[in-house]
Amino acid sequence: MAIHPLIEQDKDYIISLRRWFHSHPELSMKEYNTAARIEEELSALGIPTRRVGETGVLGVLKGRKGPGRRVVLRADTDALPIQDEKAVLYASQCPGVMHACGHDAHTAALLGAARALKKLEDSLSGEIGFVFQPGEEYGKGAVLFLQDGALEGADRSFGVHMQSNLPVGQVAMNLGAENASVDHFTIRIHGRSAHVSTPELGADALYAAAQIVTALQGLVGRLKSPTDPALIGVGVLRSGEGYNIVAREAVIEGTVRCFSQETRAMINGKIADTARGVAALYNTTAEIETESFTRALINDARVYAETAPLVEKVVGRGNLVVKELSLGGDDMAEIMAVVPGVYAFVGSGSEAVPGSRLAHHTPGFDIDERCLTIAASLYVESALFWLKQRT
Repeated sequence: MAIHPLIEQDKDYIISLRRWFHSHPELSMKEYNTAARIEEELSALGIPTRRVGETGVLGVLKGRKGPGRRVVLRADTDALPIQDEKAVLYASQCPGVMHACGHDAHTAALLGAARALKKLEDSLSGEIGFVFQPGEEYGKGAVLFLQDGALEGADRSFGVHMQSNLPVGQVAMNLGAENASVDHFTIRIHGRSAHVSTPELGADALYAAAQIVTALQGLVGRLKSPTDPALIGVGVLRSGEGYNIVAREAVIEGTVRCFSQETRAMINGKIADTARGVAALYNTTAEIETESFTRALINDARVYAETAPLVEKVVGRGNLVVKELSLGGDDMAEIMAVVPGVYAFVGSGSEAVPGSRLAHHTPGFDIDERCLTIAASLYVESALFWLKQRT
């Protein structure tokens, strides 16, 4: 393993940052103290910052050798509404809020990379944008940087994500797709109340909703190719006022996950058609709302070819492995759709650290902190490589 020397020197600094962020988690789009600490660290380095939205932070480092390429390095900063159950000194101090997905580690690694790259600014041409993005868990943050124009003119983008089912020392990255698109749908069924003994006098929203939930599964099973992964998941079905009352209303909430934009458009359209059609069969009506969180995350082929040797430089030949396709989403995809890039999944699990092999979004989640210097080195090596290229 070849950790960048400047990152190795700052290992304790990066670990201390990660533990601070882990102790002070904040929910999506409410990362005010997190943003303030990021600004404090970058300002201490002499890296100018500005806010993007209320809680996003953009730091800009300009090489002193003049103009050149523009590189974007991204970390997400938000935590989750989960109670931290770890018995460690750096456990969350905020009841019911926890960094259970590694965003604290991403943020600390990028700050460590910023510190290293600042020391090298005399030898750099071009510009590095340090993107500290809020609201990843709900697909709210990346679009703020796009709408702001913060990424205009950028040539390359790079991000990392911790991966608990991958051992420390390995990195997973694909040529092509890694994560699915994410859409959230809400279906409201409107019926008419009656006594259950006279169902013909009402319009049963609950029964219609149950039939809709069942019918939705056929969209994936029968209207697309089995070789094109997609999923419709229903997590909420809310209805009913009493055991002996025909339900007047019902609410269904779910998600669509796809890797193809064509399949994504087809399924979302068919959900609306299915809901309205099934509802009408039972004399009810359906309203459908769809909210897009992110598109599918697909690594750029050219950028992958550039980045793979850099990953192997850091973790050693044979330790860059294929990433399993995930139906989880990440709005780094929105950045990469505009700025060609790749997303690397850094192994953070080990038997030595309790909780580091647990699934993300669970109360005991932790990382083996040796992954921090790997992630920071990947940020540094990718930025240095791309700034040296002329085309």
